[in-house]
Amino acid sequence: MDLRTVGRFLSRILGWVVNSSAFGAASIVVILMAMVVADIFGRKVLNKPVPMSYEVGAFMLVFIVFMGLAYSQRQRAHIRVEFLTLRMPPRMRAIMDLVAFTLGIAIYGAIFYQTFKWSYHSFEIGEYVAGLVNIPKWPSQFAVAFGALLISLQFLSDWVNRAAEVVALFRSPTPSEEALPASEPTGEPATPD
Repeated sequence: MDLRTVGRFLSRILGWVVNSSAFGAASIVVILMAMVVADIFGRKVLNKPVPMSYEVGAFMLVFIVFMGLAYSQRQRAHIRVEFLTLRMPPRMRAIMDLVAFTLGIAIYGAIFYQTFKWSYHSFEIGEYVAGLVNIPKWPSQFAVAFGALLISLQFLSDWVNRAAEVVALFRSPTPSEEALPASEPTGEPATPD
């Protein structure tokens, strides 16, 4: 099995999960928007704000951000500074992409590991935010771990796909090699023109 096949397989499997996560984040945006409108209407018109809207909204923002991270990477909408890389030759640019994807896997893998431990501990001890209603902390903490895992897997998928492109780039001749005429060995010495 070559790298391109593995890359396509990873992209296909991961695509459904990443798209579902992004859809969940978008749905939470709609719910948060409705809650904020209801809170403003209640506060300004009815003089009765929605209880705990600030606390619930803060928890929802965590879900929105971390559930949408992998989708932004999948769409190539994640933050990139291309000032130098656009001026590099294609091979060097591909290698720089591999370095960036490797760093993404390492950083978000570490975030996943630490936040999963942290959220599991929070779940075990029953940690919550005190208010009118006690809101458990662990769901939003698990959202951070889930989002970090998903984006690190997306970086892995991007790494495999880009590595397949790098292999193809290094197998193909460079533009300077393509400019040279191909000489076929005929067994006779070349005559000058």
